[in-house]
Amino acid sequence: MSAWHRLMWSLRMARRELVAGELTVLALALFVAVTAMTSVAFFSDRIERALTRQATQLLAADLVLNADAPWPEAFRTGAVARGLALAESASFPSMVMAGDAATLATLKAVSERYPLRGALTVQAGGVEKSAGAPAPGTAWLDARLMAKLGVKQGDAVEVGQRRLTVAGQIVREPDATLDLYSFVPRLLLNHADLASTGLVQEGSRIRWRLMVAGEVAAVADYRREASARLPRGARVENVEEARPEVRTALERARRFLGLTAMLTVALSAAAVALAVRRYLARHWQSVAVLRCLGLTSREVGALFTGLFALLALAAGALGTVAGFGAQALLLTLAAGWLGADALPAPGPLPWAMGPLSALLLLGGLALPPLSTVRRIPAVAVLRVELPARRVEWLTPLAAVFVLLTLTAYLVGETVAALWILAALAGFLAAVGLVALAAVLLLRRLPLAGRVGWRYGVANLARRPALAMIQVVALSVGLMALLTLTVVRADLIGAWRASVPADAPNKFVINIQPEQRDTVADLFALDGRRAPELAPMVRARLVAINGRPVRPAAYRDERARRLAEREFNLSWRDSLPEGNRVTAGRFWAGQGAKPQFSVEEGLAGTLGIRMGDTLSFDIAGSVYKARVTSLREVPWDSFRVNFFVLAPPDWFSRQPASYITSFRLPADEEAFASRMVERLPNLTVIDVGVILDEVRGVVERLAQAVEAMFVLALAAGVLVLWAALTATRDERLFDVALLRALGASRRQLKSVLLAELACLGGLAGLLAGLGAMALGSVAALQLFKLPFFANPWLPLLGLALGTAVVALAGWPLLRKVARTAPMTVLRRE
Repeated sequence: MSAWHRLMWSLRMARRELVAGELTVLALALFVAVTAMTSVAFFSDRIERALTRQATQLLAADLVLNADAPWPEAFRTGAVARGLALAESASFPSMVMAGDAATLATLKAVSERYPLRGALTVQAGGVEKSAGAPAPGTAWLDARLMAKLGVKQGDAVEVGQRRLTVAGQIVREPDATLDLYSFVPRLLLNHADLASTGLVQEGSRIRWRLMVAGEVAAVADYRREASARLPRGARVENVEEARPEVRTALERARRFLGLTAMLTVALSAAAVALAVRRYLARHWQSVAVLRCLGLTSREVGALFTGLFALLALAAGALGTVAGFGAQALLLTLAAGWLGADALPAPGPLPWAMGPLSALLLLGGLALPPLSTVRRIPAVAVLRVELPARRVEWLTPLAAVFVLLTLTAYLVGETVAALWILAALAGFLAAVGLVALAAVLLLRRLPLAGRVGWRYGVANLARRPALAMIQVVALSVGLMALLTLTVVRADLIGAWRASVPADAPNKFVINIQPEQRDTVADLFALDGRRAPELAPMVRARLVAINGRPVRPAAYRDERARRLAEREFNLSWRDSLPEGNRVTAGRFWAGQGAKPQFSVEEGLAGTLGIRMGDTLSFDIAGSVYKARVTSLREVPWDSFRVNFFVLAPPDWFSRQPASYITSFRLPADEEAFASRMVERLPNLTVIDVGVILDEVRGVVERLAQAVEAMFVLALAAGVLVLWAALTATRDERLFDVALLRALGASRRQLKSVLLAELACLGGLAGLLAGLGAMALGSVAALQLFKLPFFANPWLPLLGLALGTAVVALAGWPLLRKVARTAPMTVLRRE
């Protein structure tokens, strides 16, 4: 038989089976699976694009090139050639004068198109408005600078050799939160006025920023080219690299979305596996007839493979369209959370994912049992039972491969995908063993009581393999539903709590050792609890295991920057609040031997491992010791944290300054001023704007993730119903026998309800335990969050499983109970 004839035969067979309803359950399960997966893929893709776009407002651009010298013209030409919007800024500290008043300020000269992303808000004439660069000859000052100079709108200030008119007050500057010296009063002037100030001299410490914005592909291409020829002292910034707090929020959002997608895949795979099993179990005699008509096993396999391929492509295409429509229903809501602009269009990958995922899912779950069916001999046409399956064990392996493939794409990170898959595989194995043991135990227990309970439990015990498959499938579905509801709330609550409402918004640096008691007294006099003061010295990493650290040896751009910079090294006798040891052991108390504790992200970037020997140069003295622990640091807590810690006794004679952080309400800013008046050398850094930005990003991300969970939850309920429908044939045969033996419809319903309740209760109990375990793994390994297992999950799973399975199976139960027994017995 030629390939063309096999294709035509598969088409005719597919049409006939669809009309007859033989493929309805399988097609529905596959359609719902693809709809669920693509809706998650579409929506997560658009949410991520929108959030990334909004997060770029912190940079005022999509990409920023930062250097200590003016940028060569070739970098501007490259951006323009790619159709990218271009803006420039130059930032540096300088004195600003007005009359007899003078103060240090951060000057920032910006070009006409600034900002490319976000909005610069100024107040002029008593009205707040969005604006671009100030007009030539004018300047915008923030409230701190206007108060220190005693000027108002229309007054003049002197910047170097240039006299500028105050045109308004800066209310919000999008990229000021990423400036290291954002705590210094600020002045914005037009880039065209920079040269006339006379402040740009040889050796001036100016940061020159070249900002670009445009299409994602063009920005990525420009970044690759620019990174390859950066001049010395230059670097490429994006929002995730510029702020670790924002990077943490975006990473957690991606993983939340990936977890949602993974659970949806698990639901879909369970339903498709049961539907495939039902379909092939109903067609083994048809295969025997085909073998009698002369078809070889290879031709039979090709026929059904073509049938499943056509079904997968059709369901994949329709499911993709339905998935796009489903996520479109949330567009208005999501757009409201993410800003007035519409969400950006999805990329091409989600469109291709639908048909591809359908082929992978159906192929992985259908081909192993199909390999058994294709080996059915012609003589099987005379038999009344399904021949023994020889390679059924391949199905779980195929399913694991399919899940791994889809998870790696949906989660977007291999390590995270492996953690989720390992947790799910462990859950499946445990549930399978427990379910099989429970069913075998039921066969040995004496059954007594009412007819419904007795026969319902007996139905489960009579077919242990089918009961085990049902329990595993329903446990996966219920576990996903519990994770999408209860565990979701716990995880998102922990995520939101990672940036608490009382997070510190003030940092105080440059506290001298002899000023510690004075700082504590200032807090006490104002009725405040004195915060912890952490010692700090500047240290440069000079060697790892005796090998000198050379920044040029690192390929990763962030690693090169870290290798070039000086670290703020601190010491203490206990683990900092919120830090968690991920490897090794942290010292306790005084008298610890020389050693280092390193933040795990820094260790991974620079290739530092447990046991490595680090050498730090501190003011000309080299301190060398082994790494004895790695720490996970909550950067989004806004507490004082350090990349590297050491025991206190080792540095007791090392001169150091101290740093602290605390929360100060907006109406009590005078306390910070009194502190600086008493100790003029102190620098109080206001990170309130950064804190608000990060908290806003987290809140928007959490709301978007919740919308995703609602979508996946709805898909999960549909797939759970499809999984129950896949066992209709077995129940039809049981009902037919009971009806033939004289059972009433009431008795039949009680038997089926008892079976479903017992099945759902066992599956729900296991699902509750699985959701508790999966939530713990997700919190600790994926989101780096503290997570306390919900002790009510097992009981909630038991109740939910009993109720949901019984309710989901009720329409099927009514149809089965009304089927005439002769119809089933004749067919069997």
